[in-house]
Amino acid sequence: MSKSVLIVDDSLVSRLMIKEIISSKYPDWEIVQAKNADDAITQSSGKSFDLITLDLNMPGRTGLEVAPELLALHPDVRIALLTANIQNAVKEKAQELGLEFLTKPIIPPSVIEFIEG
Repeated sequence: MSKSVLIVDDSLVSRLMIKEIISSKYPDWEIVQAKNADDAITQSSGKSFDLITLDLNMPGRTGLEVAPELLALHPDVRIALLTANIQNAVKEKAQELGLEFLTKPIIPPSVIEFIEG
């Protein structure tokens, strides 16, 4: 079954790494990329996503700030917050929002576990 994924990260390298991990296992899946929170909202217009990977620290709004808006646009989506910031406050806020928490650096097993979750 083909799925649609939105990758939100200000780092082109991170976006390409996540895309490659997903594409290598699921070549038919549609993958859309966004470079920040506002771009994610723009990319979401009129589209439906099954999964979203969301960077925490980006210029403008953070992943935690844009997550409620993305969840409102895509009520059934699963979102993983990706960050090197492992403070309890960040984890708790992610959990409150219903987000999964993936630590950076990005490694294939954690991305695969999230998408197959």
